[in-house]
Amino acid sequence: MKGAVRDAGRGPAGRGRGGGPVAAERGAAKKDPGGRVSAAMAWPGSYRAGMSSLGYLWCYAIANRRADALAERVFLPEGPSEPARSLESGRALGSFDLVTGSLSWENDYWLFPEMLRRGGLEPERSLREERGSPARPVVLAGGVGVWSNPWAMFPFVDLVITGEGEICWDAALDICSRKGFREMPAPERVKALAEGVPGALAPGLMPRSLTEPDGIDGLGRALSAFAPAAPPRMQWPFAEGSGPPRSTVWAPGAEFSGMRLVEISRGCPRGCRFCLAGQLYRPHRPWSAESVVDAVTAPNPWSGEDPFPRDARVGLVSPAVADHPGFEEIVERLAEAGRRVSFSSLRLSGLTERSARLLGSAGLKGAAVAPEGGTEAMRSRINKNLSEREIAEGARVLREAGLKTLKLYFMYGLPGETDGDLEAAAALAGRIRASVSSKGSGPRVEASFACFVPKPHTPFEDEPLLAEREIRRRAEVLKRSFARKGGVGLKVEGARAALVQGVIARGGPEAYGMVRALLKTGGRPGPALKLAGVDGSGPLFSRPGPGAPRPWRVVAPPAGHRYLEEEARKACLSRESPPCPPRGRCGRCGACGAFPP
Repeated sequence: MKGAVRDAGRGPAGRGRGGGPVAAERGAAKKDPGGRVSAAMAWPGSYRAGMSSLGYLWCYAIANRRADALAERVFLPEGPSEPARSLESGRALGSFDLVTGSLSWENDYWLFPEMLRRGGLEPERSLREERGSPARPVVLAGGVGVWSNPWAMFPFVDLVITGEGEICWDAALDICSRKGFREMPAPERVKALAEGVPGALAPGLMPRSLTEPDGIDGLGRALSAFAPAAPPRMQWPFAEGSGPPRSTVWAPGAEFSGMRLVEISRGCPRGCRFCLAGQLYRPHRPWSAESVVDAVTAPNPWSGEDPFPRDARVGLVSPAVADHPGFEEIVERLAEAGRRVSFSSLRLSGLTERSARLLGSAGLKGAAVAPEGGTEAMRSRINKNLSEREIAEGARVLREAGLKTLKLYFMYGLPGETDGDLEAAAALAGRIRASVSSKGSGPRVEASFACFVPKPHTPFEDEPLLAEREIRRRAEVLKRSFARKGGVGLKVEGARAALVQGVIARGGPEAYGMVRALLKTGGRPGPALKLAGVDGSGPLFSRPGPGAPRPWRVVAPPAGHRYLEEEARKACLSRESPPCPPRGRCGRCGACGAFPP
């Protein structure tokens, strides 16, 4: 289910009021807006992709299960001149109390200000303040991308929300529901939300020396005097009686064709050094097996009915599905109930013959696994903790379970990588294909390579971006290596998309400069990079020194900076770190310290 994050989604937006894929939906909220706080929830892309994002769907459910709130969905319109309006009622964005953007994939950020423009609002906050009415909606953005580095959205939104959505979103709706709040002038509403929502940043209330610094030195001084936002996280262990996030609308027009998505755990115990989600959502917090199974048939919170048909496939969502301590119990109980299952990615070392048989009996036809690196030395460097023997054994088990497709996710451009590592990745993919093939039969094997982009709050946050020429050279090495092996499908992410992502992920003013460039060029990476002046030089393309400013540190990481530095040193030595224990606290990174024992 990685596609839910990576699909830019310029396809049909879904037409409200009876047309398009919305006509086949069941379970969408239909509420009288009178007296309720209203929120237009913008997904910067297509209906097909947005309705396959569990985070987006769960925030929709959080708002609509409240008697005092109403959320309506907005997707990118299909036609270039078509206005952005809500699906449920066709309302313009300016008629809502809140307009929210759910942002995960940096290359799509520009679509949010584009949707503001097409919804009748000025994309830039300063112009909305200058030209808008005092009753204009408050515009905010959240999601894992802006949580890690809010800079890209500073000129466009009133608030950036960092942290886990359940806490932030409910807190925002509580404040908006206060008596007299909606009659307050917009600046006062923004201030109240900034003060009352945990992890919120209001760019208009931050020091101008920080949001519009005078050079690198000015940014460094401003950051040193700024107290970073502390993103809130959900209680752990989870509160008794609470259930895991799940999709609440049956949407056959979604990317996953009406699948019911259920989160089985939050975070990942493995600590891969490149992985943003694995670091931000520390520590690993599994929902109980019983609560996951119950969520599959849970009623819609605003209608009391389950809109999903009995034969709907269940999508288990987690960065580490097989690392859930009750994984086999969950799959077994779903299989016994006649439920078909899918999941985003599977760790081969966590797969047993029993769990593979259960997956086969639950209707699984394909799986995605992520070796990430082609050699054991590289996998140790990135802390993937996956041996060749485990990969071979896991592939064999999947073959015997009767899978039809096996997708392999790799990265290229990793720190310390050589051409030999790239050639080894092709060789590994070939060996995996050979191990799952038998007399010409067996699952189809496809390899996908994403270009490594250093992300904030990870042990690799200080790694330099590769220049476009070097990214292209390494991609050619991959293509030649796979051509020599044959038999494995290959997809390689392009250099320009990776560069756009990298500038937005770690930049300060460069990040919002890139978003503005994408907005002006219609999202075309090449022209946008040229307009933004990205030429392979500057601080993003070199390792920062000890005192150099790191713009993303307007947000505090769950684990301390000392832990990230130690993990970076271990990466240089290709030394692995152990995963989080299944129970208790190891004290290694300190992320558990925010929770009661």
